[in-house]
Amino acid sequence: LSYDELNSQIEQFRLAIYMPSDYLKDKRALEKEKRKYNFDQRDRERSLVGMMKTNMLKRLESSVHSFALTLGRMIKKMDNMLKRLEKYRNGDIGFRGTTDSELEGDEEDEEFLISKTQEYTFDEIDTMRWELDLKTDRKLIAQILEQAKKVGVERDAKLAELKKVLQQKVNSEQRDKEGEFNRKALVFTTFSDTAEYIYDNLNEWVSKELDVNIALVTGSRRLSTTGPKDFQDILAQFAPWAQQIADGKQGKSIDILIATDCLSEGQNLQDCDLVVNYDVHWNPVRLMQRFGRIDRLGSRNSSVGMINFWPTADLDGYLKLTTRVEARMALADATATGDDDLLNEKDVEEQRKQIEQDLDYRDQQLRKIRDEVLDIEDAGDGISLNDLTLDDFVAELLQYIQKNRADLEAAPFGLYAIVDTEAKGGQKDIMQPGVIFCLKRNGARSEQTPNRLWPYFLIYVRNDGTVRCSYKQARQTLLLFRALVEGKSEASILLENAFDNETKHGNEMAFFEKLLDIALKDIGFRFDEDELGGLGRGRGSKITGKSPDEKDFNLISWLVIKEKQTEED
Repeated sequence: LSYDELNSQIEQFRLAIYMPSDYLKDKRALEKEKRKYNFDQRDRERSLVGMMKTNMLKRLESSVHSFALTLGRMIKKMDNMLKRLEKYRNGDIGFRGTTDSELEGDEEDEEFLISKTQEYTFDEIDTMRWELDLKTDRKLIAQILEQAKKVGVERDAKLAELKKVLQQKVNSEQRDKEGEFNRKALVFTTFSDTAEYIYDNLNEWVSKELDVNIALVTGSRRLSTTGPKDFQDILAQFAPWAQQIADGKQGKSIDILIATDCLSEGQNLQDCDLVVNYDVHWNPVRLMQRFGRIDRLGSRNSSVGMINFWPTADLDGYLKLTTRVEARMALADATATGDDDLLNEKDVEEQRKQIEQDLDYRDQQLRKIRDEVLDIEDAGDGISLNDLTLDDFVAELLQYIQKNRADLEAAPFGLYAIVDTEAKGGQKDIMQPGVIFCLKRNGARSEQTPNRLWPYFLIYVRNDGTVRCSYKQARQTLLLFRALVEGKSEASILLENAFDNETKHGNEMAFFEKLLDIALKDIGFRFDEDELGGLGRGRGSKITGKSPDEKDFNLISWLVIKEKQTEED
């Protein structure tokens, strides 16, 4: 089945098991709620049904196996409910029954978790009509399930293509900067069902045909052909250098790791140089988080790559379909949020247009990921490292503040330090002479730019005037900063002397003032760029005409980056 054909069939599903309020005999309470809030329990359940239908498409995109499991679980729930209805109809003594039915979800992705429906007793609903619709749904779902079951492992073209990718990777002659062969590949999928399916059907082939080890990491399972099933042991065997394991201490080596998005944040896996997205998550930021596991400072690889398994060659048609489904679902959610405010038709229409604009922007990013080779450091346009978590830096900062609060409160603005480009982990190509400025903007929070560090701005400007990292790439700048200063507890006399000679002991600062001016102008430029870009996607976007200028900022500190000095210099 094509996605369009499948969606047409899914649209026929009523999924009555998740919509018991539609079958209430007495609807007066629902009608009262509708008049008061313009939304009632029936609308909430329709929204849930929309999520279920969307979830079916997402699972089919991931794997036919995952899709079939979902359909099978839904049929099982319907069969259980039909049995309970039969008991009720037969008048079992004391059995009134309830409509409660646990909904389909996935423990690996909070976006796919579905809440429970309202619970009613069988006495309250029209059981005959509900039972009829349950049987109709079951028949339609069973027909699609039979077609899905025909696609076994031997007919799974997507799995066969993954085997080709992995075989090519393992047999490639690609080497890292140390001259060692790199056979490692990190395969991501959204659903644990799919991850387990891949591992179960590839582990024997990988061991015998490719002669390497493979492992599985999901939210609930850990498996490996090397034996250990501990999470940290698997990571140590897959990326011993990034995990800072001494040579030989990790034991056997794992070259292929199958994982869900439980591994997409906070892990250093840069021993690997290839990410394979077996399914393309609908949130582009999640794709960048996956890629960020290997595209990290300190990598010993000359280059890193990402291979995406797109669901269909007709990506535009697919995105149009999914946008239509998601827009209906999001609109239902949006209209359910009001307590006392009634949403009139104009409000609903505005919500619909905004939702479609937001989803259209999301689709543009997915097309960009498909059509271009993205540099995660320069991903801009809403998909940048600024979108990722800063929790690790926040934790370090809080600890430092607790230990050094008095010194920090007494420190004046404009403090600076000088470091050389010999940062931990190398990265000579990135660590070029320049300055990392930390600026603080004055003014109300309502005037903030898209900046997770507000009111602070971190900008890395090289000596040639290039802005290597803008304020929108806060995490990247923090990673660079950490690599430059880590392990350095004392100032370098050689660097200080060189700086004093260049600036005549701080009396000639024109060069650094020029770099600071470049940083301030870059903030203003990106501020205007964000406002214009926001007109097409952000709620309530508008042109303020209030680009920040240098009077809006205080220089908090600056880190001067210079070439390493020797006694001869």
